[in-house]
Amino acid sequence: VLLPKDYLRHRMTGELASEMSDASGTLWLDVGARRWSEEMLAATGLDETNMPRLVEGSETTGTLRPELAAQWGMRPVPVVGGGGDQAAGAVGVGAVASGTSFISLGTSGVYFVPDSTYRPNPQGGVHAFCHALPETWHQMSVILSAASALTWVTGLTGAASEGALVDEVRSSDPGPGPLYFLPYLSGERTPHNDANALGAFIGLDHDVDRARLGHAVLEGVAFALADGQRVLLEAGADLGEVSVIGGGARSLHWGRILSAALGRPLLYREDAAVGPALGAARLAALGHAGGDPVDVCPQAPVVETVVAATAEMDRAAERFGIYRGLYQDLKARFPALHDSA
Repeated sequence: VLLPKDYLRHRMTGELASEMSDASGTLWLDVGARRWSEEMLAATGLDETNMPRLVEGSETTGTLRPELAAQWGMRPVPVVGGGGDQAAGAVGVGAVASGTSFISLGTSGVYFVPDSTYRPNPQGGVHAFCHALPETWHQMSVILSAASALTWVTGLTGAASEGALVDEVRSSDPGPGPLYFLPYLSGERTPHNDANALGAFIGLDHDVDRARLGHAVLEGVAFALADGQRVLLEAGADLGEVSVIGGGARSLHWGRILSAALGRPLLYREDAAVGPALGAARLAALGHAGGDPVDVCPQAPVVETVVAATAEMDRAAERFGIYRGLYQDLKARFPALHDSA
């Protein structure tokens, strides 16, 4: 049984191998022990003879077939284990040890925390996977709508672009007012694991305009990530310094709202968008030449540190409590809303 990239590996090298970070998502891996789980395989009618050998992401798995190397104009180079998208992205931005966390503001939102210890928290919807590096794990809080929620409200309100809407929010500085946004446009993962969850604006009045709607969406996504941070901390995560990457990292105004919601400073680094590709290259370098991952995978220089004012953090903490209560008030209604469609 091969994952997509492992099938490509087989075609490229003739080897049957899978690496730990991607295998963690199959439910067949004993993540803490970093080996296939006999019990989980048996539950699906499989055993270890059906599975590829397991390797670390920085481990060489084979060599490019000579005929392919000739066709591609390359020499027969080693092919390493590699990594899943988030794990490779983490290697690319230097999140390879405890205390080097990051938030990815892409279509979805990911709060990624490396750790030298396996710390599961399934009750809180936290992913606890093997990292792409030996003897390292990571926890992930995942929300299903982050920058995609901003794209949605941009189209809904007729703003020229996401950036234009954020600029309008920043320049008018509307403040939250009584308006809240639940960003569950595709259901939600962390911490609710609720496929029935739906998005909602709550607190609409005659003062609500496009800027207020935009602000509510930025704040709602920030609160969803804060909800994920809460369960990460409950699982014993060592967040340390938190960097921000992804398309949403282009807006420092969103960063200030996010800093207030999370109650911590956020770091913005050079070239954060190249994380996964650079991470794959770094894993290849480690597989070829070895070295300490911390030395081979440094973090990029910080270009901006965003810290909300204490008063903004205090106000956000009050609003976050109300935000969390809104999901609890509505969750029993979500299935009926789906059934009524």
